[in-house]
Amino acid sequence: MTSMRAFDGDDVADVGDVVRRLRAIISREEYQPGERMGSERDLARQLGVTRSRLRAALAVLEGSHEIVRRIGRSGGIIVSDDRLERNINTVESLPDIAKRQGLVMSSWVMSAVVTSASPVDARMLDLRGDAPVIYAITRLRMIAGRPFSLEVTHLPADLFPGFLSKDLTRPFYRIFEDDYGVRPQSVDETLDSFMADSRRAQLLKIAEGTPVTRIRRVAVDQSGRPCERAVDVYIASRIRFTMHHSGYVRLSATAVGNGGEIGRDGEAGNDDEDGRGGTA
Repeated sequence: MTSMRAFDGDDVADVGDVVRRLRAIISREEYQPGERMGSERDLARQLGVTRSRLRAALAVLEGSHEIVRRIGRSGGIIVSDDRLERNINTVESLPDIAKRQGLVMSSWVMSAVVTSASPVDARMLDLRGDAPVIYAITRLRMIAGRPFSLEVTHLPADLFPGFLSKDLTRPFYRIFEDDYGVRPQSVDETLDSFMADSRRAQLLKIAEGTPVTRIRRVAVDQSGRPCERAVDVYIASRIRFTMHHSGYVRLSATAVGNGGEIGRDGEAGNDDEDGRGGTA
């Protein structure tokens, strides 16, 4: 934390001056997005201003998405670059993540149908029977009225009877728990990047060829049953992914057979948002 000379009186520094000095701290100390600058009390003491004046300056920086203010044990003044920060393999809903970071997220339901499960649905959701069915729901997520991500979710119809009659703009995990007693316990996610095709570009209101990031997710409930398969496509410039716990990548059988040379493991991943391959 930078140590700064305290001024003799609050009247010396107006809000604009406090804003400039806060920006100077961020620049000089090379704070990275997500780093904590300190608490309001610490910064007010270092700048020699009242907390009310500091809060007015912080409101300016928060309005221009240069910082966010968070409460709680790990809260404080956090440097921002207007990207939503999301952890990999989280069971927290996206609207809750956004709210915690001072952002307001809304959802637009583009389609919601009952349909036959594809082979990949049957495998990933562990569906049994000759003709299992799923709910296929596509939603556009927006932050401050701007498209943020495109989300395609497949759910086992037998686990969530009447799901399409619910308010599908709500967080699904909340509906799972409140209405069905189903609590996602863990998720497996894979991440990749590609350039947006014309359809996604149109929906996300970005130029064709803009980088986007895709998350493929399978959630498992408290009983160990897969309860959700989803594919989310994010505008890459508007999100940052974090991972606080990491392990190692298990070698495939091919790799072991080749004396440790890493080979290809698992199925070919050509499934897309509709679970049937190709471009949705």
